[in-house]
Amino acid sequence: MLKKVILTIFIAFIVFVLAFGYAFTNLKSESVYYAQYTPHNKQTEPVLMEVALNFDWIYAPDVKGMRYDRDNNRTIYNYNYAKREAPSFGFWASREYEYFDGDSLIYVFDKKFKFVEVRDCDTYEPVSKNVDILAVKKDIYRTVQPVIDAQNDPLINLQWLYDWVNKDRFN
Repeated sequence: MLKKVILTIFIAFIVFVLAFGYAFTNLKSESVYYAQYTPHNKQTEPVLMEVALNFDWIYAPDVKGMRYDRDNNRTIYNYNYAKREAPSFGFWASREYEYFDGDSLIYVFDKKFKFVEVRDCDTYEPVSKNVDILAVKKDIYRTVQPVIDAQNDPLINLQWLYDWVNKDRFN
């Protein structure tokens, strides 16, 4: 009788660990899909945040003109819209999102994706300039759109869990 109880507890534990592991992996690897449908504050961009933050987990398509840097910062380069250099978007260890416009400016956003400042790419010094945030976000989307488009629908949709876990992060 004791063996059956121990075996039942062990099997229940294994099932719990497997279910938790699957849910964690699903929420990370399908985060861009879920972010498209999650409720959020108007200033927050959950899709862009998830593309950069979970870049190690999501599918990165092999698209001509795209390059990915996964070392210490998670950065996407898109050479299809190159100006002086390729525009890039990434998440840095300093908990900031940065967008390089391909010419000379770096736009910095905080961890909630609120605009912080504009920096010169050569000196990395702040630049005083009026910024059209909507135009900048549109350029960021244009840079990372191939990655967003490549994301598939999840096998098991855990949108409710994603919304519950991230309710404070995007509002």
